[in-house]
Amino acid sequence: MVPLMWNFVLHDYQKNRILAPYIPDEVDPTGLGITWQTNQCKEALAAGRWTGMGYGKGNQVQGSLPAKHTDCIFASIGEELGMIACIAVIVLLTIIIIRCCVIGVRSGSTFGMLICFGVATAVAFQTFINIGMCIGITPVIGITLPFFSYGGSSIVAMYAAVGLVSGVKYRPKPKQHFVQY
Repeated sequence: MVPLMWNFVLHDYQKNRILAPYIPDEVDPTGLGITWQTNQCKEALAAGRWTGMGYGKGNQVQGSLPAKHTDCIFASIGEELGMIACIAVIVLLTIIIIRCCVIGVRSGSTFGMLICFGVATAVAFQTFINIGMCIGITPVIGITLPFFSYGGSSIVAMYAAVGLVSGVKYRPKPKQHFVQY
């Protein structure tokens, strides 16, 4: 299906968005088209260095960084609060992912385990795609950074998902019935 979709369904601008992170010089040689948002994110991350420029003092965040509160939140954090804050964000999201997996393993039911692993996978996928958009290894597709990006439906969905995991954690394990002879 992929070759058929590539040749007959996708338009040229859609193909270029997919190819932009991997061959940027061929897709956008000037850097002012498809790769412009990624280039702005990279500049913001580089400007922040280790400790950042200070909250509200980032040049890119206060100026030309597009979607600084949604798609590019990781770059905003990187410029204003620095690489240390970026590492802290990654660590916090990793803790959430690991905790969801641990709750799933301890749940005692297959359904509870699937819920927990599904939520962990969703958070991991969104985290990878959003950070990948900011550092230029994945196409810019508008996926938010879980629990950090501004966006009503995204944050409500993440809280609902964590609520499901919490429900799995506090539901009692099913009793084991053993046949005694």
